[in-house]
Amino acid sequence: MSGSPPLLAVRDLHLAIGGTPILEDVGFDIPQGSIFGLVGESGSGKSLTAMSAMRLLPAGALLSGSIKLAGRELIGLPEDTMCHLRGNEIGMIFQEPMTALNPLHTIGQQVAETIRIHTDRSRKDALDTARETLARVGLPGDRFPLDRYPHELSGGQRQRVGIAIAIALKPKLLIADEPTTALDVTTQAQILQLLKTLVVEDGAGLMLITHDLAVVADMADRIGVMEAGRIVECADTTDLFQHTQHPYTQRLFAASRHVPKRRAYVPQQGDIPLLKVDNLVRDYRPNSLFSGKARTVRAVDDVSFAIFPGENVGLVGESGCGKSTLARALLGLEVLQGGQITLRGKPFAHPGKPPAADQRRLIQVVFQDPYGSFNPRHRVDRLVAEPLHLLNEKPSDLERRRKVGAVLEAVGLAADAGKRFIHEFSGGQRQRIAIARALIVEPKLVILDEAVSALDVSIRAQILDLLADLSSRLSVSYLFISHDLSVVRTITDRLMVMRDGRIVEEGPTGDVFASPKHPYTAELLASAPDLGSALLARGVDLDQISPPSLV
Repeated sequence: MSGSPPLLAVRDLHLAIGGTPILEDVGFDIPQGSIFGLVGESGSGKSLTAMSAMRLLPAGALLSGSIKLAGRELIGLPEDTMCHLRGNEIGMIFQEPMTALNPLHTIGQQVAETIRIHTDRSRKDALDTARETLARVGLPGDRFPLDRYPHELSGGQRQRVGIAIAIALKPKLLIADEPTTALDVTTQAQILQLLKTLVVEDGAGLMLITHDLAVVADMADRIGVMEAGRIVECADTTDLFQHTQHPYTQRLFAASRHVPKRRAYVPQQGDIPLLKVDNLVRDYRPNSLFSGKARTVRAVDDVSFAIFPGENVGLVGESGCGKSTLARALLGLEVLQGGQITLRGKPFAHPGKPPAADQRRLIQVVFQDPYGSFNPRHRVDRLVAEPLHLLNEKPSDLERRRKVGAVLEAVGLAADAGKRFIHEFSGGQRQRIAIARALIVEPKLVILDEAVSALDVSIRAQILDLLADLSSRLSVSYLFISHDLSVVRTITDRLMVMRDGRIVEEGPTGDVFASPKHPYTAELLASAPDLGSALLARGVDLDQISPPSLV
């Protein structure tokens, strides 16, 4: 109703933790039945803004200002009152469902728990409502009985359980904190459509926290941009993109559209493949402790392809399609059951025989989580030098220090960064260190397994520029594994699409995007968030917007 108060009204919000200012003068409104997108980079204060609304703050937090839910002031309410509001009036969907869910309880128990805590319904009634709610989010009882455990579900299915818990009592406000970051594009599209539907059907308000401008351009009615604990710009979605005002918003916009300058690979007649994979097969048996009789699963099924020197190849597909298993086989970490791998014309791996150490150094890897892939007790110089054990002739201490310093400088860090620990660096700097570790033994092929998917858009743009530069300078080939099709499109020469352990489509990246041949490829491309398409649906032509400079 015109003139009615917003569902959520935040005014002059300040937050300090341990005396350190975190949020300053934050303010925005979320009307009932609308979607508010909150965007910004890691550390900007997005999640703590949401936690302030939920009143789930760490000890030592000092919160001031005003947060009103349907006209009711939340700041200053006693904890028992907030416990009643959480779940009843405000529901929260977290980024990582496997962490948010209890692995010891069934999905039915976890959805019913919310209902029983906040109402006086019987256990049977709560389970009946849980069954209805799970069906509503796409987990019908005939296929997903209530006695399933979280580990028995896929990532997208677990996220649906998290959503079911949040909406079980139809709260007025939903807060979704990066709800699709770890999901593949088709699952992401399904989850985002589900959130849209819930807002419409329940008339709820949704605060969608994300770093993906394409997602908020498609989903949000209004967007707030956060930097260093402040909302620096807030406007209706169409106005925000058409008339971007703040320099920080302009930088985010530029980074999301950034295409790294790179030398494209041009195939030449008679080129000899750097890597050749012929009819590769990899089977495994899942742990049968709880599932009864063991069964064999074929994760990679008769896969063949080649990568040429200096060529960047993308590998895309949904979770569980076999991408990571294939990568482990190429790294010599998985024993083949069939087929063979040839590197620079020489046998690299075949069934029952892993590659020799001097060959393994020629293929290195950069993982998605740079912090998790390092030992936090060791200094960076030791971490970066780890692959040197693959060399036949081990370098002297002086030569090792020279190599570490040179490779750190090659990725844009100071040589003396090796004296520090990994926790002293930002996420983007850690990924640079991971790239340095991969390059120190001068490999010919680097496998990048979701290497930029967890990074903010501006950091992602910097890392992509770095990768493009290194590929040109060092003649390194890349196998780029990702679920982010916009990234793959900008950095690869050729694209392979994997489904159920097989390569279902392969071709030059531009051709695959422009004219997909396989229905699954077309489905992937249609599901991927696209900033241009999202804005065009709002009547905004992205090509007509003068791109801001990336600084």
